[in-house]
Amino acid sequence: MGSSSSFEPIVQADERYALRARSEILSVLRTLHKHGAIITLYLDQGPEFLLTTILAVNPESNELIFDLGADARTNKLLLHARQVHAVGNQDRVRIEFVSNHVVQATFEKRAAFSMCLPSVLTRLQRRDFYRLDIPKGGRVKAFLQLSPAQPGALVETELLDISCGGVAIIRYAEGEQLRVGTVYPACTINLPAIGTISAPLEICSVADVTLRSGAHSRRIGCRFVNLTGQMQTMIQRFINNVERERARLRR
Repeated sequence: MGSSSSFEPIVQADERYALRARSEILSVLRTLHKHGAIITLYLDQGPEFLLTTILAVNPESNELIFDLGADARTNKLLLHARQVHAVGNQDRVRIEFVSNHVVQATFEKRAAFSMCLPSVLTRLQRRDFYRLDIPKGGRVKAFLQLSPAQPGALVETELLDISCGGVAIIRYAEGEQLRVGTVYPACTINLPAIGTISAPLEICSVADVTLRSGAHSRRIGCRFVNLTGQMQTMIQRFINNVERERARLRR
């Protein structure tokens, strides 16, 4: 394709953003393939790159098939690159993976490129994490475990918004004071039509709120601690489901 500024990875070896389960990696790659997502291949983290699309995801032969780029010169350089960084986007999420070897291939009787399926794939939401406001009428509860020694001692809260980075919750009842800096051993949330996620939760902010009814409550901003890639995928699926339903209702 040509030249641009050098490749700058947005994921700096942060395990929070890494997918290592083969099933999860295949799911992301198949979605990119299905939607014809544009993939940018950066050569050796330098200025050379080309634009392409995924033609096939073949787990049986452990290969990913790409289309040729528009520039013949860059296509030749790709075959000699020591490292290739692939970058794409899926539903506002940036996808990255790396290959150390790209070879010529044939797909449906035409020239193509092939690389091994990645063993690690990273996903990061644009603008850090996209935060979804929970729809009115679609109440979602979040249960905080107060202590590892008391797994049944739970604080019930209601979700205001959610992202792969954390949640905002509202607490109506008096009693347990949720303090900034406190890390609770588990926050369990049942995401409708998706399943249950659970992860440690750190309280980042607490604000007193007076509702229209005159009742007092607290709005609590929190971040997930060591949320797994699988849980992030579940949250992203939930966000996508809600956004698709909103788009359908707007038509």
